[in-house]
Amino acid sequence: MMKKLILIPFIITFVLTIFVASTTKTMRKEGAEPGHTGSPGDGLKNCTACHGGTAQNVDNWISSNIPSTGYMPGEVYTITTTNNEIEGTRFGFQISPQNENGNLLGELIITDSVQTQLVGNKKYITYTENGVEGNGSKTWTFNWKAPDKGTGKVVFYGAYNSNFEGHKGSDHTFLSTLSALEHGTLSVNQMPKVYSSLSVYPKPANNQLNMTLTLKKLSHLFVEVTDTYGKNVFTVVNEMQNGLINKQINTSNLPSGIYFLKLSFDGNTYSEKFIINH
Repeated sequence: MMKKLILIPFIITFVLTIFVASTTKTMRKEGAEPGHTGSPGDGLKNCTACHGGTAQNVDNWISSNIPSTGYMPGEVYTITTTNNEIEGTRFGFQISPQNENGNLLGELIITDSVQTQLVGNKKYITYTENGVEGNGSKTWTFNWKAPDKGTGKVVFYGAYNSNFEGHKGSDHTFLSTLSALEHGTLSVNQMPKVYSSLSVYPKPANNQLNMTLTLKKLSHLFVEVTDTYGKNVFTVVNEMQNGLINKQINTSNLPSGIYFLKLSFDGNTYSEKFIINH
């Protein structure tokens, strides 16, 4: 009888240990908490909020089959994202297509329910427990239904985390974006001459692109350079004086290829294609 009484505490401890371990495993969360994409609308929160460290900005981790002419409202496109961490073994991500106020633009659609899931009222897409293993990189794909006509620019904000040991402690966090413009952007030669005129040279450009813009009707103006995926690579600060902007854009750090100079004002966006050839 005495031996049985002595064993009871050990049995209870053992059962509680198994229960806690089982419960912890069951309750272990899959994917990143909603609102950690690094976007302005998410308060710039990203994976470092949980994993620590400092986030590093990287290019071209998000790609799509959205044409260079822009997305068509209501059409469905494939988005591909890759976490590239050499020698990494476990990878995570979270992406959300938003405007500058953090509103969801379009609809995220799961195409791989084994490795990806929607969280935060379907505003964010992230990994699942089965979608983290990799060797030097990890790729996920999903679909995106473009928003209604008149939405304009959409930015896919992505935050990524990777490590080498399968647990926190040696994590690295990265941020990447992809911008997409709505189809219907007008060419520069369609700008009303009574409002403005634009000169872009040389063509092709090498290490510098010169832009001279005259805006006869003063209004809010936004100017940017994008690549063929619609990703912003340069924003021109509005330095207009008496309706005139003279700007020299340093293109020496941009790879050779096709780019677009986009001007937005009076509710329209105008585009001028140019080539960089180093």
